[in-house]
Amino acid sequence: MILDVHVRSKQVAKLYRERDEYVLRYLPDAAPDDFVSLAMPVREQPWRWPRDLFPFFRQNLPEGYLLNVIREEFGPLLDGTDLSLLALVGGSGIGRVAITPEGIRPGIDIEPLEINHLLKAENTSQKFAALVRQYARVAVSGVVPKFIATDTKQPQSPLGKPTLRTNRHIIKGSDDATPYLGFNEFYTMRVLARLNVVPVAECRMSEDGKILVVDRFDVDQHGIPSYGVEDACGLLGLPPHEKYAPTTEKVWNATRAYIPAERLQAQREHLGWQLLTNYVVRNADCHSKNIALFYTSRTDVAFTPVYDLVTTQAYPRFAESPPGLSIGGRQTWTPGRSLESFFKAVLSIPPRQYATMVEQLCESAVVVGKEVIESSKNEPAWRNVAKHMVHAWNDGMETLRSPKAAPQWRGLDSAIAEAGFSGPRKPERSRQAIGRSELLGKR
Repeated sequence: MILDVHVRSKQVAKLYRERDEYVLRYLPDAAPDDFVSLAMPVREQPWRWPRDLFPFFRQNLPEGYLLNVIREEFGPLLDGTDLSLLALVGGSGIGRVAITPEGIRPGIDIEPLEINHLLKAENTSQKFAALVRQYARVAVSGVVPKFIATDTKQPQSPLGKPTLRTNRHIIKGSDDATPYLGFNEFYTMRVLARLNVVPVAECRMSEDGKILVVDRFDVDQHGIPSYGVEDACGLLGLPPHEKYAPTTEKVWNATRAYIPAERLQAQREHLGWQLLTNYVVRNADCHSKNIALFYTSRTDVAFTPVYDLVTTQAYPRFAESPPGLSIGGRQTWTPGRSLESFFKAVLSIPPRQYATMVEQLCESAVVVGKEVIESSKNEPAWRNVAKHMVHAWNDGMETLRSPKAAPQWRGLDSAIAEAGFSGPRKPERSRQAIGRSELLGKR
């Protein structure tokens, strides 16, 4: 099987398998700016990768729920390799690169979706599952149910009513393990977004709190993918299933190599804000695929707007999960001085600036936490997840503000008490001992 690789709709390379290697061969007329990946510039010799598909091409392959749907819907078209999966979904993925079967032009006509209706509808699991199947033929990574869709053209809304700025979005749903994920992610993202210190992906929550519609940042004003997007996992040469393996130091070293010198300090601060937010809101899912670069050329490489901020501690299944990436050799929510030391030594952010950033985020968490509580008063179904979100933020503020746990830094205590929230439930713990098979007889 041979695939055509396109950059901004221009065919620039061939991708195929040769014995035990995958090969990317640029065409003779490929220009230097037609590079497929920052790590694979245009050259005469082919690029080769042993055994598995190049990490760049694996970064947007479907995972989990969506992958299972695609296997059910398009099983006869798959031969069990990532190359055949890429041939099926690579024509309409994230970023400026499109991959198609040889001789096929990129671009899949996606039936428009009424976004405003989706935001107001009752989004049951069955309805969302049907939508995922309908829009399954797109390359979106991640394990939660989500898909790419095109918004229908809407007439001009009356002045003062919010409208979506682009017509392409990533739409994310909830599942049994993460109920009301739209509500959770919307307000968690808001903790950083309201400070207006770094770009944050724009998003909107459905009225029932189950769906999150995120504006894509890789498209231009016409909805055409025009930005390259590469996550740190791929830049490190790792497959997606090893996204938790790198350290934060390795992630920074892998990304900084491509950031222009004049942008370096601003991007240090960008990464700093993203890392600190995860500690405040207790997001254990910031892995190397959730830290990414985007660009139109090698001269404007920068971190993408921050995305996928979720208060994972709000869900029992993930309540005891540590941070996704270690810092200073530690993977804990109580990093002590190691986090501050990382900011100073690696990101060139002095202690005074670090302390100011922490306080800004904590103050924002208090403001948004009160919004979360107020919203849960209007919709009782959100009360449980709201309660655990604000408890998690309280924990995050307490441990980040002080090397030792200090209750005086729990900025939402009074609001939690006034709302009548009880304490958080105990995390779920597996009864299965690590390394012990469930098939063995009981002692």
